[in-house]
Amino acid sequence: MARIPPVYLAAGGAVVLALAWVAYKGGFKGAGAAIGGAAVDLVDGTVSGGAIAIGKAVGIPETNLTECEKAKAEGRTWDASFACPAKDFLSYLWS
Repeated sequence: MARIPPVYLAAGGAVVLALAWVAYKGGFKGAGAAIGGAAVDLVDGTVSGGAIAIGKAVGIPETNLTECEKAKAEGRTWDASFACPAKDFLSYLWS
């Protein structure tokens, strides 16, 4: 009989604990919805992240920039001061 690696046991335990917590918070219907939503989010993030990484590798800039990112990329410091959160704007000023 093959031994199960400890990593798999730990991962399985984490999944069981997560399911128990979700079931406790929102019932089993909520647990199923949460698992389904997480699976969709995982696929969506994987596909969009891969597409962005490939685009960057071949020199295509991101097209979904926020107004803050656009202002910083174009060097419009005044506009960035209004569009960016304080932390982002200050790090932009000192970079």
